[in-house]
Amino acid sequence: MKKLLLALGLLFGLGANASAQCIAVGGVNTVPQIGVSCASESNVPTYAATSIGLIPGAAATDIACISGSASRVVRVQYIRVAGTGTAITVPLLIKKNASVDTGGTLALTTAIPVPYAMDSTNPAATATTQAWTANPTITDSAPGIIDAAALFLAATTTSTAMPFVQFDYAERNYSQAPILRGIAQQVCVNLNGTSPTALLTVSFKWTEQQN
Repeated sequence: MKKLLLALGLLFGLGANASAQCIAVGGVNTVPQIGVSCASESNVPTYAATSIGLIPGAAATDIACISGSASRVVRVQYIRVAGTGTAITVPLLIKKNASVDTGGTLALTTAIPVPYAMDSTNPAATATTQAWTANPTITDSAPGIIDAAALFLAATTTSTAMPFVQFDYAERNYSQAPILRGIAQQVCVNLNGTSPTALLTVSFKWTEQQN
């Protein structure tokens, strides 16, 4: 019995020490004890932008993009796409462009993805986000496809939950998020030339840090 109580005391003692080591982690100059893993709230400036009710154009290519910054490094944390339509499945490509799209018909009203700071004390976002209802011109002759999935668009008249696809780059070990350096680089959602009758929601979340 004494051995059991001693073991339990040691276990709780270690837990308490680990908890103590984790106090204030995430702030400046806080280094937890070696071997202790601490959950922390990121204080890297983080932003989000969402396009709601986006109607893609015919033979849709790039429908929404996030473009980089002249003064900060932009790391895309996730891209989420959802929608309703005519009960079909559409391809989703996540592409990285080395030069920005031009032209096309930009989305209006709620379909404009407007950057918003996750913390009101963050500086203003320097990355920009766009969405189109008619295809822009893709100026990069060989954009890289960095991710892909298929999205099922439930019929608008159904009462089922809106299906979605999320490309998550925040939960990662030993790998990089899609990184944008300079205003010429973009990460885009592309429908690979399909023509769905759909209302889409496209969300971006990203962080910004100084070069």
